[in-house]
Amino acid sequence: MRLTSTLLVIGSLVSAAPLAAQADIAIPDSLPPGVTPHMVRHGRQIFEGAGGCANCHGEDAHGSLGPDLTDDNWWHAKGNYLEVVSQILVGVPSNKSVSGVAMAPKGGANLTDHEVQSVAAFVWKLSHPESGDSFPPGVTPAMVEWGGEIFHGKGGCDNCHAGDARGRVGPNLTDEVWLHAKGSYLAIVQQILTGVPAERSRGGIAMPPRGGSAISDADVQAVAAYIWVISRRP
Repeated sequence: MRLTSTLLVIGSLVSAAPLAAQADIAIPDSLPPGVTPHMVRHGRQIFEGAGGCANCHGEDAHGSLGPDLTDDNWWHAKGNYLEVVSQILVGVPSNKSVSGVAMAPKGGANLTDHEVQSVAAFVWKLSHPESGDSFPPGVTPAMVEWGGEIFHGKGGCDNCHAGDARGRVGPNLTDEVWLHAKGSYLAIVQQILTGVPAERSRGGIAMPPRGGSAISDADVQAVAAYIWVISRRP
């Protein structure tokens, strides 16, 4: 039900820190604290332009003189955002470089601290392809956590979808197959609000509006946020 480059060898890096998690579920669409979608976009412009990062890492960032920045193999940094920032700031001397190719501090470019942070945000994002710029509009990590509590609590959703949401009487909510909704956040909200009458149910079992519970509109939105996330986890 799966609804998710000169010498700026930014990367003598090799990637992939674990994705953020809330209540034991992966949240693929969050950015590191302090990082914004604008920083990622700005970082890409610098990477491809003034920073000269593409000269060593390739225009697709898959590596040339510098390492591939899109995989989960970090050469010098450990893959988290602050480590990437630090690596760009200090560079990599040739005697410590895995490839023997040095990376000058800031890649030899005249970058401001803010530009370094933006490039690091872009590099971090490259190595976390599952992470979008944000949740669906209006959705927050707090909503996802809250939705999980409702799913397993007063909403009674786990009675039909099971505690792991892989289905029991109701369908599996963690795979790529949508039986009634189309997988978008708003479609999930609508499906919870209206339910599924027995004659239209693929499984022949009705789902009453709001699952038969008395949860509020805000509760419905939170549960939908939780389902949207668990359907996109690795």
